[in-house]
Amino acid sequence: MAIAVPQAIHPPLPPAYATPSSPEGIRPTPAVENLVRSQVLALLEASPAYSQVRPELREQMKQDLFKIGTYSAELMREIFQKSQELGQTPLVLSETTQAARAPAATATALARRGEQQAPADEFSPRAARNVAQITQQTLNAIAFPTFVADLIKGTFQAIVNASIQQMEAYGALLANVAKTVDQFMADNITDNQARDWIAQRYPGHFKVDTSGDAPVLKVKDTEQPKPDFKTDLGLQDDVDLSDETAESAMVPAARRKLAENRHSMLSTMVLMGINRIVITSGRIRASMGFRIDASDTGHVQTASEFDEKNEMEMSFGGGIGGLFGGPSGSVKNTLTYVSSTKKDSSDELNVQADLTGEVDLRFKSDYFPMERFANPQLMSLIQGHTPNPSANTPVSGSANQQQQPAAPAQHA
Repeated sequence: MAIAVPQAIHPPLPPAYATPSSPEGIRPTPAVENLVRSQVLALLEASPAYSQVRPELREQMKQDLFKIGTYSAELMREIFQKSQELGQTPLVLSETTQAARAPAATATALARRGEQQAPADEFSPRAARNVAQITQQTLNAIAFPTFVADLIKGTFQAIVNASIQQMEAYGALLANVAKTVDQFMADNITDNQARDWIAQRYPGHFKVDTSGDAPVLKVKDTEQPKPDFKTDLGLQDDVDLSDETAESAMVPAARRKLAENRHSMLSTMVLMGINRIVITSGRIRASMGFRIDASDTGHVQTASEFDEKNEMEMSFGGGIGGLFGGPSGSVKNTLTYVSSTKKDSSDELNVQADLTGEVDLRFKSDYFPMERFANPQLMSLIQGHTPNPSANTPVSGSANQQQQPAAPAQHA
C-alpha cells in the first residue's frame, strides 16, 4: 500500500519570524528587534567616526537607527506574512535603468550598486552615436559662411545701387533744366496737358470735349467777362473767344506757359541743391546658435521565483521489506526556478539652430556737388532759367560749402 504525502511549500519566513501579525497594528516582534539591534550595533561599531562622537550623542544615534530599522524590518516581515496567509509566493524583483555613459563609468556605477553590467548587445545608445552625423548635416544645410557672405554682398549692393539711382536721377534732372524752353516743352509737355490746364484755369469759359476721335478745347456759352489772355498766356495780340482760336492760338500758348513754369521751377530747385543720402558708417552682424541634445535610456526589469516540492512514497508488506517485517519508501525533491526579463529602450535627439542677421547703417543728408556734374557755363545757363537769376546761387560741394554766384545767362 502506498501513501501520498501532500505537497510541502517552503515557508517564506523562518519559524522565529513566522509569528501572527498583531491586531493592534505594526508591533515589532522580539525576533525582529533582536535582529535589527545586532545589525545596527555592527554597523555603528564598524564606523571610525562613531567612536569619536560624544557618548550621549552616540546613544541617541543608536536609538534613532534602531527605531527606524525595527519598523522597516517589521513592515517587510508583515508583507511576507500576509503573502503566506494568502497563499502567495513572494518574488524577488530587480529593476535597472541604464543611461548612455562610457563603458568604464557604467561598470563602475553598477559595481557600486552591487549589480552586474548588461551585455553590450542589450543596450545601444543610438541618439548619442548619431550626434556627430546630425551636427555635420545640420551645419552643412545651414551654410553659415554662405549666409554671412550673402549678407555682406547684399548690403554693399544695396548701398551702391542707391547711390547709382540718385546720381542717375540727378543727371537726368540736370539734362532737362539745361535744355531750352522749347526743347523742354517738346519732351515733357503735351497738347492734352495744355488743354486740361486751360480748362482748370478758366472753368467758366472753356471745356475739353472728348466726344470725337481726339480731345478738343471748346468755348462755353457764358456772360462772364473775358480774361486777359494776352497777359496770362504771353500772347503778342489779344484773341477772341472761339473754338478755332482756342485750338490754334491758346493751346500752343498754354503749352509753352506750362513748360516755362516747370522749367523755371526745376532750375531753381537744382540750384538750391538736391539732397542725397550718404552712408557714413555701419555694422553688419551675423550670429548662429546651435544646440543638440541626445538622450538614450535603457530599462530592464527582471523577476524570479523559487518553488520547492517534496514527495514521499511508503509501502508495507511484500518484497524485501516484508521479509524483515518493516516498511519501504522513497523521497522525491523538486526545485523549480522561474525567471522573466522585460527590456525596453528609448532615444531622443533634439536639434535647435538660430540664425540671425543684422545690418545697422548710419547716414547723413548732403547735397550733390553740382560742379562735378556741370561745368561753369552749364551752371550759368541753368541759373539764367530761374525766375530771379541773381538770387539763385548754385549750391556746390556739400551742405556747408557754397559756390560763388555765377553770371546769369539769358533766358532761352
